[in-house]
This record gives sequence, C-alpha cells and structure tokens, in this order.
Amino acid sequence: MKKLVLFDLDGTLVNAGGAGRIALRKTMKALYGKEPVFEHTLISGRTDLDNFSIVYELLKKKKPTATEMKKMKAKYLELLPSEVHAAVRCKKYDIIPGVKKFLDLLTKNKDIILGLGTGNLEKGAQIKLAPSKLGTYFSIGGYGEDGHTREDMLRSAVKRAEKKFKTKLSPDQVYIIGDTHRDICAAKNCGFHSAVLTNGFGEADKIQRAAAELEMKDFKETATWCVWLALKEDPKGVKRGSYIMPASAIEHVFFSRTGIDEDRLKMFRIKKYSDLESGTIM
Repeated sequence: MKKLVLFDLDGTLVNAGGAGRIALRKTMKALYGKEPVFEHTLISGRTDLDNFSIVYELLKKKKPTATEMKKMKAKYLELLPSEVHAAVRCKKYDIIPGVKKFLDLLTKNKDIILGLGTGNLEKGAQIKLAPSKLGTYFSIGGYGEDGHTREDMLRSAVKRAEKKFKTKLSPDQVYIIGDTHRDICAAKNCGFHSAVLTNGFGEADKIQRAAAELEMKDFKETATWCVWLALKEDPKGVKRGSYIMPASAIEHVFFSRTGIDEDRLKMFRIKKYSDLESGTIM
C-alpha cells in the first residue's frame, strides 16, 4: 500500500536563518515604505498567501486586493535569493540533523511517495532548498499559492500525488511532518497522520496542545520514525496511536507531564478534531 509522506520546509528540512521573514519585511518596505513589526510566531506555519495578507493588514489596516497580492509575491521572490545566500554566507543556514539519512532510507522503499507540504510559494521553496540540495528528493508538493490555509495546501499535494502516481490515497495513507502546531492542526483537520519536530519554529505549549502522533527533536532516530510510518514493528509492543513516541508507552506517563486534558486524551484514539464535541483542540 502506497504512503504519501509530506514534509514541511522551514524548521523541518532546513533552517534558512530567517531568510523568508527578512525578505517579507523588505518586500513591504520596498512596496509601501515601511517595515511591519511582528513576532516570528505570527507567520510561522502559515502559507505565504496568508502571510502576505496578514502583514499588509498590519500596515494598511485593510485587506489586500489581488493586484497587491501579485505585487507582494513578485517582490518577495525577487528579494528572497539574496537573503538565503546571506544566511549561507553567515553560517545561519542549517540542514535539520538526520534528515538526509532519513530521506535516503525512505527513497529505497517503493511504497513511499515523498512530497513537500509547505506554506512557501513553490519558487520560494526551491530557492530555500537550493543550498541543501534536498529538493531532489521531492517530485510533488503542496505550496503556499495553493490557498490561504495549510489544509488547502496539503489537499493539493495529495491530489498531485494521486495524479502523478495514478493511485488513490485515503487519509490514512498520508503522513504530515512539520514543526508547528499549525502543521499538526492542518493534518488533523484533513484526517492525516501527524508528526512534529520540537526544535523548529513552533511554540512548545501549542505543539503539546495540538497532540501530534509523534514528537521528535530531529530525524536522527530513524527507527522511531519508521515505527510511526508503520515500516517497522513497534519494539514496545504497544498498539500504535495509544501514546506519543518517544515518551513512555503508557498514557498516564505522558499525561503526568502535560496534565490531564480530556480532548487531548481522546485525540490518541481519534484522528480528526471535528470528531471531538468541541470540534477543535486549539
């Protein structure tokens, strides 16, 4: 059975030293004469279309027109390469530990389809990945221009994978890897599997609240990642989905560090936030 594994980019594959954030600020300065002031958490995990709209509203106090969005996109893509090059030059550009080894391992499995599930514009993703050479691993993807929400982007990636590989993918065959609570929420809202890197750009309390199936610092422990993908048997002998790896395989151990939360407890046994009485977990 085919499985589609979609990787977020910033904080999941590479850390581009804030190149996108800097390019976005400079875009607004170039077009509108003033840089917007915002915390990086405001835009982390969103799509570029959403971010353009957010920062435009910060400056202009109104929503951008289609023409303004087009101008921001063009200027941003014009400025981004120099900011990525600057990050590399200043040694602020990093590849997430273990990711190349993990991707090499996955490419050897004929049932695994690798793709990007990133809020970056497609061209922006190529620019950011260029120094790492990781772009060669991904034949399809969902990108920032696919919509304002991550759900739109992820569903677009699935459709492209189905078309390219001539196969139908159920939600249970789709695995999302990101680094913010927005990655987790989008995956859950689509009914997809979710895993999160805790050393990326996400906020720890929100990541914990969002209840991903798997929490890891990086990709060094490939065996654990393979258990999550059901490519290897769980050595602990515990039913998959009843705990968050690599914590202890007993639910009460996990909740002893996070506090009992009925919604989060239910998320171990169901996949969609919409299946909760509250309809959401955030």
